[in-house]
Formats: sequence, C-alpha cells, structure tokens
Amino acid sequence: MKRKLLLFIYFIAISQLTVSAEDIDYTNRIQPGRWLKSVTVKTEFMDESGAVNIQIYFPRSYVKGKKLRTIIALHQYDGNERDWESSGVESFADKYNMVIVCPAMKRSVYEDSFYAETTYRWNVIPGSKFLGETLIKFLNGNFSLALKRESTGIMGVEAGAHGAILTPCYYPNRFKAAAGISGYYDPTAMQNSKMIEAVYGSYKIFQDRWDNDASPLKLAEKLKGVNVFLYHGLKYDSYQPEQSRVMAIKIKQLQKKSPDYSITYKESKNGSKGWINWKYQVSDIMSFMNENLSE
Repeated sequence: MKRKLLLFIYFIAISQLTVSAEDIDYTNRIQPGRWLKSVTVKTEFMDESGAVNIQIYFPRSYVKGKKLRTIIALHQYDGNERDWESSGVESFADKYNMVIVCPAMKRSVYEDSFYAETTYRWNVIPGSKFLGETLIKFLNGNFSLALKRESTGIMGVEAGAHGAILTPCYYPNRFKAAAGISGYYDPTAMQNSKMIEAVYGSYKIFQDRWDNDASPLKLAEKLKGVNVFLYHGLKYDSYQPEQSRVMAIKIKQLQKKSPDYSITYKESKNGSKGWINWKYQVSDIMSFMNENLSE
C-alpha cells in the first residue's frame, strides 16, 4: 500500500513538471491594478525550443474576458521585464484602460534572422519574430489581447526603441502605433558596435545586412499605416540624437507623399540620464497611444 502511494505521488509530481506554458490558466491569477508576473511564453524555432518570461499590467478597470488595448513595452539592452516599473506607466494604463506587456528580451537587437556569423542569440528565435509572431499569438490565445492591429501598440527605450520601430517594419499588420525613446535607427552610423556585430557579423563584410535587415531607417517605407512617436534627449543618451532626428525626417518625407505615414517627434535638453529622464516622456507617449489605438 505504501509503495502504491509513493508511485501515485511520483506520477502526480511528474505530471505537474511537464505542464506547458499554454496549459496554465494565467487568467485566474490576474489582479486588476497589479502586475501579473512570472508568465512563461514557450518559443520554438528551427527545431529548437526555449522560453521567455513576461509580465503584464492589467488596469484597475480590467474585467476577465474584457478586450482592452494592448501595448508591448521593451526594455533597454541587457535590461529585464521589470524595467518599466520604474516609469510610472501603471497610472497611465489605469487612466486610458490599457494593458502593458513587458517581455524579458535580454540583449536582443530585435533581429528578424540569425546568421552563420551570429555569435550571440538572446533566445532560440530572433527578437522581431518573437514579438510579431510568438508573443502576439500567446496574448491572443491566453488573454484575448492584441487581437486586432488597431488596438495594439509597441514602445521601447534605447535598444528597445530600435526594436519598437524595427518590429513593425517586419510586422506592420500587427501594430497600429509605435514609439521609441532615445533609440538608434540607423545602425550603419554605429559601425564599430559589438552589440550589432554579435548578430549581423562585421560591418565591413556584411554591410548589406546592417543596411537592409537591421535598419528601420532603410525599411521606413514598410511603416505605412503605423503611427510613429520618437523622443530623444540631447544630453547623456547612449545614442546620438541624430538617430531620432534622421528617422523622423525620413518618415516626414514619406508623409509628404502619402497621408498613410505619420510621425510625432520630440526632443529635450534635459540633463538627466536613463529613467530619471525617460519617465517624464511616458505621459506623452501614453497619450499618443490613447489617440492612435482604437478599442
């Protein structure tokens, strides 16, 4: 009898260990007005599998099953899913009845492909593919979020800002609004960047990749129908303000040819660094998202 009981306990334990992320009903853990943490998204790509942690803020008005506008928020290079907790974004999510989704993207440069020369992979799947395909599908199936392009936005800081603009270039059918804070958009102006080289290979040898695959500036025409907001500080930001200025000018040029392009640009002489400065931009960005995302 004792042996049977031990076997029963063993099989129960094994069954709990093999439950996949898709089998977990996270909706039972949602508490409106608080972050839902330790959510696991399984990743599969090229016969490899992995996982990504995300956390989700549900506004105070949230009711189970209610379809709310959704914003994916990306952290800076080598940051984590908790970074946006420093921004005060929760109060604006409450104000505008929006859900904020923060994935742990590690050192991703939001590439759409890996290459033979890639020496660092943040996960088994390229960053943009994870956001535009895997994460969107996960949010659709588990929370009924990001179901429509018109109700889905993406924003980020520094390298995350690059990702927030590059990903809609590859997936314009997924995002209606995109916002970048203090980001880079022309990698060819950063030819000695080890961060970019780790994915795309040396600029001297693989210039075409840097120019055509990794550059929101070069891919800007693909942002047709995506409303874009760019901000840059003129002091202490990791990337030069010309990165945002040139990107804004490019979209403005496209806007003159077609009303389907849209750009809002802001810069500041504020001398603060990092989130000390960035948190003051969250109000404008969330207002922008509220104006450009429909219910």
